[in-house]
Amino acid sequence: MEKTTMTVEKLESYKSLTAEMKAITLQIDSLYDTYRSPQLMSDAHSMSVGSPVETAVNKVLELKTVYEQKYEEAANLLYNIETWLSQIEDPEIRSIARFHYVLGYSWQRTNTAVCGYPSYYTARKRLMRYLGKEA
Repeated sequence: MEKTTMTVEKLESYKSLTAEMKAITLQIDSLYDTYRSPQLMSDAHSMSVGSPVETAVNKVLELKTVYEQKYEEAANLLYNIETWLSQIEDPEIRSIARFHYVLGYSWQRTNTAVCGYPSYYTARKRLMRYLGKEA
Protein backbone atom coordinates (compact mmCIF):
# COMPACT_ATOMS: atom_id res chain seq x y z
CA MET A 1 0.00 0.00 0.00
CA GLU A 2 1.40 3.39 -1.00
CA LYS A 3 1.91 5.86 1.85
CA THR A 4 -0.23 8.97 1.68
CA THR A 5 1.44 12.24 2.61
CA MET A 6 -0.39 14.95 4.50
CA THR A 7 0.37 18.59 5.08
CA VAL A 8 -0.86 21.04 7.66
CA GLU A 9 -2.26 23.08 4.78
CA LYS A 10 -4.48 20.20 3.63
CA LEU A 11 -5.66 19.59 7.19
CA GLU A 12 -6.39 23.30 7.67
CA SER A 13 -8.15 23.38 4.32
CA TYR A 14 -10.57 20.68 5.47
CA LYS A 15 -11.22 22.50 8.73
CA SER A 16 -11.86 25.75 6.84
CA LEU A 17 -14.19 24.06 4.35
CA THR A 18 -16.34 22.58 7.09
CA ALA A 19 -16.53 25.97 8.84
CA GLU A 20 -17.54 27.58 5.55
CA MET A 21 -20.24 24.94 5.05
CA LYS A 22 -21.63 25.71 8.52
CA ALA A 23 -21.70 29.41 7.63
CA ILE A 24 -23.52 28.69 4.35
CA THR A 25 -26.09 26.60 6.26
CA LEU A 26 -26.68 29.47 8.69
CA GLN A 27 -27.02 31.87 5.76
CA ILE A 28 -29.58 29.59 4.10
CA ASP A 29 -31.51 29.29 7.38
CA SER A 30 -31.58 33.09 7.74
CA LEU A 31 -33.17 33.43 4.31
CA TYR A 32 -36.30 31.62 5.44
CA ASP A 33 -37.27 34.73 7.44
CA THR A 34 -37.75 37.19 4.56
CA TYR A 35 -38.67 40.08 6.86
CA ARG A 36 -35.44 39.97 8.87
CA SER A 37 -32.99 38.56 6.38
CA PRO A 38 -29.94 40.84 6.05
CA GLN A 39 -29.34 39.62 2.50
CA LEU A 40 -32.75 40.89 1.43
CA MET A 41 -32.71 44.16 3.35
CA SER A 42 -29.90 45.50 1.15
CA ASP A 43 -32.20 45.05 -1.86
CA ALA A 44 -35.00 47.06 -0.20
CA HIS A 45 -33.68 50.39 -1.44
CA SER A 46 -33.55 49.39 -5.07
CA MET A 47 -36.28 50.48 -7.43
CA SER A 48 -36.99 47.00 -8.77
CA VAL A 49 -40.32 45.44 -7.92
CA GLY A 50 -40.20 41.80 -6.96
CA SER A 51 -41.28 39.27 -4.46
CA PRO A 52 -39.04 38.92 -1.38
CA VAL A 53 -39.99 35.25 -1.29
CA GLU A 54 -38.83 34.76 -4.88
CA THR A 55 -35.59 36.58 -4.12
CA ALA A 56 -35.06 34.41 -1.03
CA VAL A 57 -35.78 31.19 -2.93
CA ASN A 58 -33.32 32.14 -5.69
CA LYS A 59 -30.66 32.97 -3.12
CA VAL A 60 -31.28 29.68 -1.26
CA LEU A 61 -30.92 27.74 -4.51
CA GLU A 62 -27.67 29.58 -5.28
CA LEU A 63 -26.29 28.88 -1.82
CA LYS A 64 -27.31 25.22 -1.98
CA THR A 65 -25.32 24.83 -5.19
CA VAL A 66 -22.28 26.42 -3.53
CA TYR A 67 -22.80 24.17 -0.49
CA GLU A 68 -22.90 21.05 -2.65
CA GLN A 69 -19.61 22.02 -4.31
CA LYS A 70 -17.99 22.62 -0.91
CA TYR A 71 -19.40 19.34 0.37
CA GLU A 72 -17.88 17.41 -2.54
CA GLU A 73 -14.52 19.09 -2.01
CA ALA A 74 -14.65 18.40 1.75
CA ALA A 75 -15.63 14.77 1.18
CA ASN A 76 -12.61 14.24 -1.08
CA LEU A 77 -10.30 15.90 1.43
CA LEU A 78 -11.76 13.85 4.28
CA TYR A 79 -11.16 10.66 2.30
CA ASN A 80 -7.50 11.66 1.89
CA ILE A 81 -7.22 12.52 5.59
CA GLU A 82 -8.81 9.23 6.65
CA THR A 83 -6.45 7.31 4.35
CA TRP A 84 -3.50 9.15 5.89
CA LEU A 85 -4.78 8.58 9.45
CA SER A 86 -5.13 4.85 8.83
CA GLN A 87 -1.41 4.69 8.04
CA ILE A 88 -0.29 6.33 11.30
CA GLU A 89 0.78 3.79 13.89
CA ASP A 90 0.72 6.16 16.89
CA PRO A 91 -2.86 6.35 18.22
CA GLU A 92 -2.14 9.61 20.04
CA ILE A 93 -1.15 11.36 16.80
CA ARG A 94 -4.24 9.96 15.07
CA SER A 95 -6.44 11.21 17.91
CA ILE A 96 -4.87 14.66 17.93
CA ALA A 97 -5.32 15.07 14.17
CA ARG A 98 -8.88 13.76 14.28
CA PHE A 99 -10.01 15.91 17.22
CA HIS A 100 -8.44 19.12 15.96
CA TYR A 101 -8.85 18.96 12.19
CA VAL A 102 -11.72 16.56 11.52
CA LEU A 103 -13.91 17.38 14.52
CA GLY A 104 -12.85 21.04 14.71
CA TYR A 105 -11.79 21.11 18.36
CA SER A 106 -9.56 23.95 19.57
CA TRP A 107 -6.00 22.99 20.49
CA GLN A 108 -6.83 23.31 24.19
CA ARG A 109 -9.94 21.14 23.91
CA THR A 110 -8.00 18.62 21.78
CA ASN A 111 -5.28 18.42 24.40
CA THR A 112 -7.88 17.89 27.14
CA ALA A 113 -9.52 15.07 25.15
CA VAL A 114 -6.24 13.32 24.27
CA CYS A 115 -3.88 14.10 27.15
CA GLY A 116 -6.36 14.79 29.94
CA TYR A 117 -5.39 18.36 30.79
CA PRO A 118 -5.98 21.74 29.12
CA SER A 119 -2.97 23.09 27.24
CA TYR A 120 -2.68 24.91 23.94
CA TYR A 121 0.83 23.65 23.21
CA THR A 122 1.25 19.96 24.06
CA ALA A 123 -1.01 18.27 21.49
CA ARG A 124 -0.18 20.86 18.83
CA LYS A 125 3.55 20.42 19.33
CA ARG A 126 3.30 16.61 19.15
CA LEU A 127 1.41 16.75 15.86
CA MET A 128 3.65 19.42 14.35
CA ARG A 129 6.74 17.40 15.31
CA TYR A 130 5.18 14.34 13.69
CA LEU A 131 4.57 16.34 10.51
CA GLY A 132 8.11 17.71 10.62
CA LYS A 133 7.03 21.33 11.17
CA GLU A 134 8.72 21.84 14.58
CA ALA A 135 11.92 20.60 16.16
